[in-house]
Amino acid sequence: MKLKKPILLFLALLFPACIFVFLKFFGKNEFTVSPLYTETYPDGIEKCGISVTLPYQIPENVKSSLFLPEDSLLLVQFGELKKDSKKQLERVSNEYGKAIKLQFINSSDSARHLRECIFFLTDQYDLVLVDRAGLIRGQYASNDREEVDRLLTELAILLKKY
Repeated sequence: MKLKKPILLFLALLFPACIFVFLKFFGKNEFTVSPLYTETYPDGIEKCGISVTLPYQIPENVKSSLFLPEDSLLLVQFGELKKDSKKQLERVSNEYGKAIKLQFINSSDSARHLRECIFFLTDQYDLVLVDRAGLIRGQYASNDREEVDRLLTELAILLKKY
């Protein structure tokens, strides 16, 4: 009877340790950032009057005009830079300056078409992340710190720096 309690206690402590060791050697933590619009059509596509095939890729003529780099990601910013936006984009540039290319598109009718009908940005977002294949990886608000934190996290995952 005196030996029964220590054995049960030992087994109770050994079981979680065995699970931990098993997961440490045989488990794999893999995170991904899925492209947007691979299975569903974007909201507001009806007003653009264009036909889109899934998974959605940015059209070739737009890719060539944006100078989409082969060796890095492209972060496109629409509209004028506000003070908060500039500060947040400096954070991104300081963290991943060589791994991403920033491109600014000022307000105009063609920029509005790009924003709404090619990148499918709503009014709350003004940043879009595009990968080498022309897939949209994320949409963000440049003046919101939490959104830029999400961008930094997703960049780390895409660039496998976690």
